[in-house]
Amino acid sequence: MPSPPSDERVRSFHSRMFALRDGPAPSLARASGDSGFVAHLSMSTHGATGWDWSFRLVRQGVGWSFVSDGKLTLFLDEPGQFVPMDAKAGDQVAVRLPRARENLYPHRFTLHGGQGGPVLPHGYAKLYVPVTFEAASALVEAFSSRWADQLRFGLHVCNAPVDFARADSAIVDVGPQDEAGVIKVLDAFIRQHPKALVSRGRPYGTSDGPLGLPRAVGQGRTDLADGFGFRKCQEAIATTGAR
Repeated sequence: MPSPPSDERVRSFHSRMFALRDGPAPSLARASGDSGFVAHLSMSTHGATGWDWSFRLVRQGVGWSFVSDGKLTLFLDEPGQFVPMDAKAGDQVAVRLPRARENLYPHRFTLHGGQGGPVLPHGYAKLYVPVTFEAASALVEAFSSRWADQLRFGLHVCNAPVDFARADSAIVDVGPQDEAGVIKVLDAFIRQHPKALVSRGRPYGTSDGPLGLPRAVGQGRTDLADGFGFRKCQEAIATTGAR
């Protein structure tokens, strides 16, 4: 996925108007984040696995199969690693994989739903969750629970402890058919951890959403995770000359 824009005006505008930081953005040398903190977030999933529907069956023999998502090819040789079992070469299949994605997006730890990432073709909701550093692992744990087994979403959490003083410390990308389920998980999390969220306001280009959270509508893969925020800030700079 693309890295944050190199244009200093866009990054500055994003930091002030979208992330709503009180001061300058911290220096984040590693896109993969703080290794110890990322390991802690990964442990908070308790090894949760789910179905990833982005694969197609390439070849198969007796007791083995090759599947590919166009970038990654996997060799599967254990029963029950993909469905449907009667798929033919070229068919779409779901592969059971760990739900944690530690390096899918720069500066984010990503967790997919039990049925995979968000469905994209017709637009999807982006919910901005201003979770504190102290509660981040509990949020990941909540979204790794059985309540999320039947959902498709992408939860993207800051992967460095110094980067939580922002309005978008966690983002949930979710399609319309799964949004109600995600809101139920979030509502239960907020009730159980009433001090877990610290509102900093509404990021530029978003609107008021459920549970008092900022919401936006994403379009396509480039808007996933931080993509929407950077796009809106780039558009603001290009059209109004905002700084």
